[in-house]
Amino acid sequence: MIKALVLAGDGINCEQEMAFAARKAGFSVDITHINDLIQKRFSQAELKKTYRALFLPGGFSFGDHLGSGRVLALKLTKGLNWNLHDFTAQGAVVLGVCNGFQALIAMGAFGKKVSITHNIQNKFIDRWAGMKKKPVPNVFLKNVSELYLPIRHGEGRLLFDRSVNIFDNPEFQVTLQYSEDVNGSTERIAGLTSANGRIFGLMPHPEAAIRKTQNPEWTLTPETAGEEGAGMMFFKNAYEEVSCL
Repeated sequence: MIKALVLAGDGINCEQEMAFAARKAGFSVDITHINDLIQKRFSQAELKKTYRALFLPGGFSFGDHLGSGRVLALKLTKGLNWNLHDFTAQGAVVLGVCNGFQALIAMGAFGKKVSITHNIQNKFIDRWAGMKKKPVPNVFLKNVSELYLPIRHGEGRLLFDRSVNIFDNPEFQVTLQYSEDVNGSTERIAGLTSANGRIFGLMPHPEAAIRKTQNPEWTLTPETAGEEGAGMMFFKNAYEEVSCL
């Protein structure tokens, strides 16, 4: 039995969709509130012993009062003292979507010279968007090329320190790029991966695209495309990756 932890918390609102996708891929899933983990003092050692995958869902964790994902990141690093790079070093995987991605950035999962801020339009965006995968190691995107996924965020604009070489960096790899400029993000970046390809953060929601009929243009796609949506491959790839260990 391969177990995955889906994080819940005040304001996180996509944990059920994330858990459904993970179970559909084969995982045994626990949905647990971050405060319960802190109360139990659920250590790094216990995380590594119990789970092979960690999923950080979208939403508005703790109201985003200090900035998107910042309180959640503090709870993970200070309340639990988790180190996600250590967690993935022996083969586990981490996926952070939307608010989960914002938390990964705040935790420093992709270094200290990456930040995320309000969309250039200064308003919330809720639409579907096309994107392409960059040819870099990423366990979630095996056999995936172009994608069409939903986005729904007010703070999804990725910015980088001027000293950073975005496409040749030891701390992160650019994994997904939007086909068009949807929010002012540098180089239309939609997702980043850690250097080992096992920590993946992105603003689009794969858990909201696991069925073909969730795509608003599903009637235009060939019948041979099958009933699964593009997002389902993220979870299938994750399960296949950790089940081989």
